[in-house]
Amino acid sequence: MKIVAGEYKYRKIEIPEGIRPTTEKVREAVFSMINFSVPGAKVLDLFAGSGSLGLEALSRGADICWFNEGDRANFRVLKRNSENCKAGDRAVLYNHDFRKCLSLLTEKPDIVFLDPPYRSGFYEEAFRLLEENDLVKEGMIVVAEHLYDNKLSDSYGRLVKIKEKKYGTIGVDLFEAR
Repeated sequence: MKIVAGEYKYRKIEIPEGIRPTTEKVREAVFSMINFSVPGAKVLDLFAGSGSLGLEALSRGADICWFNEGDRANFRVLKRNSENCKAGDRAVLYNHDFRKCLSLLTEKPDIVFLDPPYRSGFYEEAFRLLEENDLVKEGMIVVAEHLYDNKLSDSYGRLVKIKEKKYGTIGVDLFEAR
C-alpha cells in the first residue's frame, strides 16, 4: 500500500498484521470528496491503524494530524510509517484508548477520520465524545468508514450527514458540524 497523492506520493505504508486498512481506491474517493478542506487543516485520525488516512491528509497539505492508535504493536507500525514519510512534528502520535485521546485534545480539528474496527460499536460513542469534549466546531467534517450494511444515523448532535457513498461492502459517510 502507498500514499496516493501529494508530498508523500508513492511512499509505502506498512500495514500492521490483523488490521483492515482503508484501500487506496476508497482513500482516493474520500479525498476527492474533501479535497478543498484538506490544505491547512488540523486533522484527527482517531483509530489510525497504519496511519494511511492521516498521512494522506498531511501529504495533501494538512498542517497537522493527531494520530491515535490504541494497540501498542499497531502504534509501532504507525510510528515507522510517520518516520518513513518524514512527517516530523506535523504528525502527533498518541497510543491511547480513543476515549482518553479525545479527553486530551485541546484544539478542535477541522477534519476527523473515524474508522474503528467495523464491528466494535465505537461509532456512536466516538461521535458523542467529540461533542462532550467540546471538539466540534462549525464546518468540521467527520469521515466515517463502516460496513455499508451497518448504517450510521443521519445525525449525531450537531454533526449532520451530508453524503453517503458505497464502495463494494464499505460505506463512507461525510458529516458536517452545523
